[in-house]
Amino acid sequence: MERSFRIPYFFSVNRTRVIHIVQWAFRVVLAAVLLIAGIFKLQDNTALFETVAYITWLPTGVRWLIIDLLPWAEIVLALLLLLRRFEFWVLSVTGLVYLGFFIFSIYGTATGMEGDCGCFGDLMDSNFGPGMIIRNGLFLVMAGFLFYRPSD
Repeated sequence: MERSFRIPYFFSVNRTRVIHIVQWAFRVVLAAVLLIAGIFKLQDNTALFETVAYITWLPTGVRWLIIDLLPWAEIVLALLLLLRRFEFWVLSVTGLVYLGFFIFSIYGTATGMEGDCGCFGDLMDSNFGPGMIIRNGLFLVMAGFLFYRPSD
């Protein structure tokens, strides 16, 4: 009599399962980035203030809204992303936020913005340049991948 060994489901490799694991990891990374950035901006928004002040074409009221609300929006969005509440809206806003960061990193690099945007305090270098564009591009791709629904 032949014995067969069956791999437990937990260890089986299945395309849909891998996609869900990757999406979970992306969700945690994106939420952590938002949470850390929001907390650092609440502790010291000097760099954010200087960066936003550089955008002279934005009306003053919009600049103040960004400075005052962005840290709180990042924290709330991070928590909702982790809690998986209001899924469609939270994923949409997350995608738009990361798209905004990506576009702003390109804008800042192209216009020669200098200095650190203050996104991560002293934890990570956030100077404008190719590194910031690549980092924000990766975050944008991760946010976009959260919308993918496998058909399996």
